[in-house]
Amino acid sequence: HARVSSPHTVQMAGAGMLSRSKLKSVDFYRKIPKDMTEGTVPGSVISLLASFVIALLLVSEVTNYLTPQFNTRVVVDRSLDGDLMRINFNVSFPRLSCEFASVDVGDVMGMNKYNLTKTVFKRPIDVDLNPLGPIQWERGDKKKPTGHADELQHDKAQALVKYHGELDAEHPGSTEPVVELTAKSFEGVKKESTVLLVNFYAPWCPWSRRLDPVWKASALEVHAKYAKDLKNRVVLAEVDCTKHEQLCVGQHIQGYPSIRVYTKGSDHVAGGGTHDHASYHGDRTVEAISKFAAELLPTWKASDATHATTVATVRDPKESHGDSVKKIDGPGCSITGFVLVKKVPGHLWITASSDSHSFHPETQNTSHVVHHFYFGQQLSPSRKRYLEKFHAGVDALGVVEPSFGGKITDGKKRDAQKEDWHDKLAYTEFPSLDGGVTHEHYLQTVLTTIKPWGASSGFNVYEYTQHSHFMKADEKESPRAKFHFDPSPMQIYVAEERQKFYHFITTLMAIVGGVYSVMGIADGCLHNGLQMIKKSNLGKQG
Repeated sequence: HARVSSPHTVQMAGAGMLSRSKLKSVDFYRKIPKDMTEGTVPGSVISLLASFVIALLLVSEVTNYLTPQFNTRVVVDRSLDGDLMRINFNVSFPRLSCEFASVDVGDVMGMNKYNLTKTVFKRPIDVDLNPLGPIQWERGDKKKPTGHADELQHDKAQALVKYHGELDAEHPGSTEPVVELTAKSFEGVKKESTVLLVNFYAPWCPWSRRLDPVWKASALEVHAKYAKDLKNRVVLAEVDCTKHEQLCVGQHIQGYPSIRVYTKGSDHVAGGGTHDHASYHGDRTVEAISKFAAELLPTWKASDATHATTVATVRDPKESHGDSVKKIDGPGCSITGFVLVKKVPGHLWITASSDSHSFHPETQNTSHVVHHFYFGQQLSPSRKRYLEKFHAGVDALGVVEPSFGGKITDGKKRDAQKEDWHDKLAYTEFPSLDGGVTHEHYLQTVLTTIKPWGASSGFNVYEYTQHSHFMKADEKESPRAKFHFDPSPMQIYVAEERQKFYHFITTLMAIVGGVYSVMGIADGCLHNGLQMIKKSNLGKQG
């Protein structure tokens, strides 16, 4: 029996077909039956080309999405560092003794500080920069200034020297004046003397002229206490450095007058005539010098029968007299430390300085090697990588050219193809071919704040450009190494950012749709063109 549909069922079926028909009417992507389309060779070529272009652009866009970008802004300096900026340095001077090396700072606002010691450390080195002694730190203590003979004491010393000179002229050998040393006699006298005090002087030096009668009078007084036939004696001598220049250079004399202390048999040296080497910085009076000699080798010890044929033990000058005696370990000095300065143009100078010595500019050599010189805090490896990533797109400017007096000293520690803008002077040498040369470095600094992607806050790094040159020192100042700094009032703010995900998806859709549409237009044009050419050929044949 045939099944008869009810009127209600027929009505629902009609409504369903009507709703589907309405839904199809809003279809944006209407389909053409497959049997009504055909493939062509040019269309296949264009389709393959479109697929290749889409794949290439998709890979590029994904790579760009995964690679962070840096957004850079320049603003007025509003960092949390405040008004102060820290300068960190480590500079080696192979020809500048730690005895006189001084670090001075100043700025355009009139602030000047000389011979900083609280945050500065020194270490003696040889000419090849090898360390020769322990690190020296003066802890910022104020030194007692060197005392000098007053006018009355000076006149008494002159009178004593004149009197003994006349007495010796009448009775030769009755007195023992100061010993005049030469390059030939120096080593012999040093070997024979248990304690040898030598005044290295220059006749043109006012401090040397002031000390001259005092030293000669001290020699007369000291020599009178020790008989010439004693095995152990204290001998006072002097060397004219204008006549015996090489001898003074060999003894690391850089300032005049320099009183050197050579002791034999001290606790810090071996036997066999080896001498300890120190420099006397105590008061320059007959009383002080005579007392110093007697404390090193008391007269009772020198005349004691037990030391008639043996070398007496001498107190170590540095341990027994503290700051009045400085140990001389080598001709050079490695200076490291830091200073806090205001964010205004200023300078940091390293030079030879003393309140009681004179220096000959032509004999001073300010050759130096910069191991590091940077502003602010030292960068950790991770932060340094972020800084290198920021500069990855900037062409390196190369190393400091020799025409500026600088050359790389350690290629392993500094890559010439990667400039470290945070520490641009690192591992650079600035030699002086002659004496009396001042080296100047002009550093322009700018504060850069870098905020890594995902970090809540950024970190600060000071970068700087550097220009260096050398010239003959001015007559009014001694040769030195000058580091001029000029902080910028602007701050560079760099934020590491990644592309937004919605922007990434939108770009992907644009790539696919755009390439598909453009290639479709190209295919249509090519197809129509070919059809027109075929029709034209058929017309000519007919």
